[in-house]
Amino acid sequence: MLETNDFVRCLMIDFSKAFDTIDHVVLMSKLVQLELPSFVINWICSFLTGRGQQCKVNDTVSILVDIGLSIVHLSEIGPTLYIIMKSDLSTLSALNDIFKYADDTTLLVPHENF
Repeated sequence: MLETNDFVRCLMIDFSKAFDTIDHVVLMSKLVQLELPSFVINWICSFLTGRGQQCKVNDTVSILVDIGLSIVHLSEIGPTLYIIMKSDLSTLSALNDIFKYADDTTLLVPHENF
């Protein structure tokens, strides 16, 4: 882009706690749009439901609270589900470029697009 433009604006985004902010309802609707077999969608739904969090401070453990967000970080399917979740993130202009890697996104906007 720098070869054909005077300057390029670069916006680099690192989605903090990205795996912890995945809404299961939104993710499931995106999986349905991919037209995956129903047994795959059901398996993923089962994998995501019934998960909870609790805290331990010294010897005191909190009650288990059900969560409707998050993907298990160290699971084999977690990164794939995250990629599906952000697969529809795109630029508003065809002149811009977007690069996505895991929870990092880089947007390049050429000077002619200002």
